[in-house]
Parts: sequence; structure tokens; C-alpha cells
Amino acid sequence: MLTFVDYKIGMESVRVVYGYTVYHLLTTIPFNIIYLCLIFLTELLILNSFIKIRRIFNIFRRRDKSPT
Repeated sequence: MLTFVDYKIGMESVRVVYGYTVYHLLTTIPFNIIYLCLIFLTELLILNSFIKIRRIFNIFRRRDKSPT
């Protein structure tokens, strides 16, 4: 669902910044699919990186709690 929210924000910002001509080009099916896939993959990479960083922090946190 977050992908579709980001997609809508991106489409509206393209319309405001670049104008109606570029917005109309971006709303065609090939560009639409590519843009949606790019947003999805970017969010997937960010979430995956966050999970990996959390696992690394958990490893360090466990070492600090271990008795010496």
C-alpha cells in the first residue's frame, strides 16, 4: 500500500514540477509500469536494509548482555 501512496505523490510532483506534457507521458502504460516497479524495488531495498541493520544491532546487543 505504501508503494501506491508514494506513486501518487510522485505523479503529482511530476505534474507540478515538469508540467502537464511530461505528466501525460508518464501516465502511459510502459512508463507507468516502469515507474511503479522502480518505486516498489526501492522500498523493498530500504526495508531489506533496515532489517539487516536491525539484525546486526541485535548481535552487538547480545554481546553486551553476555556475562564476562
